[in-house]
Amino acid sequence: MASVALAVPSAGFAQDSAQIEELQQQIEELRQQLEQLREQQTETDRKAEQAATEAKKAGDTAEAFTTSGNDKVKLSISGQVDRGVLVTDDGENTDAFFVDNGNSSTRIRLVGEARPVDEVKVGTNIEVQFQSNSSTAVNQRDERNVGPNSFTERKLELYVDHARYGRLWLGQGDTASNGTSEVDLSGTSLIGYSSVSDMAGGILYRDNGELSTISVGDAFSNLDGLSRDDRIRYDTPSFAGFKLSGSLVADERADVALRYSREFGGTEVAAAAAFSRKPDDFDRVNGSASILLANGISVTAAAGTEDVDARDDDGMFYYGKLGYQSQFFSIGNTALGIDYQYGEDIGADGDETNSFGVFAVQNIDDLATEFYLGYRYYDLDRDNTDLDAINAVLTGARVKF
Repeated sequence: MASVALAVPSAGFAQDSAQIEELQQQIEELRQQLEQLREQQTETDRKAEQAATEAKKAGDTAEAFTTSGNDKVKLSISGQVDRGVLVTDDGENTDAFFVDNGNSSTRIRLVGEARPVDEVKVGTNIEVQFQSNSSTAVNQRDERNVGPNSFTERKLELYVDHARYGRLWLGQGDTASNGTSEVDLSGTSLIGYSSVSDMAGGILYRDNGELSTISVGDAFSNLDGLSRDDRIRYDTPSFAGFKLSGSLVADERADVALRYSREFGGTEVAAAAAFSRKPDDFDRVNGSASILLANGISVTAAAGTEDVDARDDDGMFYYGKLGYQSQFFSIGNTALGIDYQYGEDIGADGDETNSFGVFAVQNIDDLATEFYLGYRYYDLDRDNTDLDAINAVLTGARVKF
């Protein structure tokens, strides 16, 4: 009886040992599976880290591509492409041209900036345009392949800017008076502004039905100072919205300009006025102003006069525009405008010019693109001629980068 009693516990113990061994084997298998998962996760993390490193290197390479080779100078590249279709009617024929929009030409710029100290900035600007078939150049005799087929200069300049003492410019760029006839807050200057000939400046008038040598660009001007030139220029700092500028150009040309820009409770105000001259050649006074109300309505005006020594009569013009802006569509702002310009003695003594236009610009914010459509009428009354009026329609798009 005693031996039987001892055998029962031995059998139970053996069974428990087998179960324990089985559990240990299962635990070992689970441990191996966990180890494999851990190794897989480590490999995944390594690949992710490698990808991030490669992406950073790629980003660093892209950033390095736009630097000047000097880590103290920041280089920015920007520009635009602006192409359109121009349709004109000269009183006899209707013609279509595929053009670069002369109101805002296709261009590229490289701007370099360095800040040696907080108050001082040193900068450079290289801006060139490439216009194939500019709307200011095509005409009934030259419909295609019009232009230099190369880059032409706009700005090749450097400057030193001090927060308290102003900015000094040197090189090819805006003279102090450039743009002073063109202050415009309407949002439609891309297709129409005070330089009314930019839409169709090359188109020739017909005199008694025959093409003449007189173009739209010969007859219309906004007398906008000295334009761009190789000059030295100084701008004061801004005081209560006012800024004074002056520049000197070779052959004794000089100008001075006053600008103003402020915002009052949602209303934007901007204005400019200038005096420019070349001794024994011409004196010119011009200016413009624009107001944009919080409700989107804008009013713009410009005027100018010049005394040319070689001419008997003083040239003059005045210009007005009424505009409206609103976000009718979620894609971007819509701008509408209507304008009128009157001029006398611009192209020749006794000339009288009239032009009016209607414009629309639709912004596509996500694409940095503006679509535009504009119509303009050009009428020139010149002594001893019978010139037909010219009608022009320009539509296209500008993409900025």
